[in-house]
Amino acid sequence: MNSKNRTLIIVIAAIVLILGLAGIAVLLSGGDDSNESSVPAPVSTDADGEPVAAADIEDTRPVEVTGDPLPPYDQAVADTAIGTAAPVISGQSFDGSPVTIGGATGRPTMLVFLAHWCPHCNAEIPELIELDSAGAIPDGVDVIGISTGVQPDQANYPPSEWIAETGWPWPIMADDADSTAFLSDGGSGFPYTVLLDADGNVLSRVSGSRAASDISVWLTETLG
Repeated sequence: MNSKNRTLIIVIAAIVLILGLAGIAVLLSGGDDSNESSVPAPVSTDADGEPVAAADIEDTRPVEVTGDPLPPYDQAVADTAIGTAAPVISGQSFDGSPVTIGGATGRPTMLVFLAHWCPHCNAEIPELIELDSAGAIPDGVDVIGISTGVQPDQANYPPSEWIAETGWPWPIMADDADSTAFLSDGGSGFPYTVLLDADGNVLSRVSGSRAASDISVWLTETLG
């Protein structure tokens, strides 16, 4: 090989090396941004097409109590809360939507206090859903659940996911970390149910899980 050809080969090799190094540098730098097509992240919108923020889920929410608390429920003695006004409790659902229990609503309301870790609560929910599916909850009765007694180290945590998985079809209030709503309505065990009349007065209180048929009889007799 003469010196002229050797020089040509060296020049070609140098060019290939330079081009290879340049390509590696482009790859390491992420390439030319000006040639990339950017894909915007999906945005949730409302019915009018306006963007909405993602829901901020919290498993406990602050509550505000107005009025005197009910005495603790004791099924062994006559219930002195019957006929008295339940406190008005203002709070929120897991996603921050406002929820209020108590006070005059114009309709009877059944308040169902539930704890995610309670096996009796897990047995009660399907019974209530069965009643609803069968149309056996009297017309004009509102049902509101209250998630309370939250314990992160217990079963079925977080309650926001647990309630969704059970198929609970009614509004739900998230009690605070101190179970203020539960205690203010006189709760002493789970599940705990308070039936209020249209003016927010206590019609009946019960504690413990019950079959759908027993709940139906209780509602009919109490409201009848």
